[in-house]
Amino acid sequence: MQECGLCNGWAESERHCPRCNGTMMDQGRVTDFLDDYSPYLDQKYTDLVDGESYSSVAEQCVHLFVCEDCGLNDIQT
Repeated sequence: MQECGLCNGWAESERHCPRCNGTMMDQGRVTDFLDDYSPYLDQKYTDLVDGESYSSVAEQCVHLFVCEDCGLNDIQT
């Protein structure tokens, strides 16, 4: 069972932008952007290629956040 607070809706899905202090919104898991079929694959496999070696063990997804004000993209768990 995946325990990512962002995916399950119990963690804060907004962050402050480090560039302009605007609001960064969660756009979903980074692995969902790999190709057309990635969102439909089992998370235990896609978490192995998300760029964070501990994410599959810690059951935390790596998410893409985008600032609504300046457009900065940032990857966070």
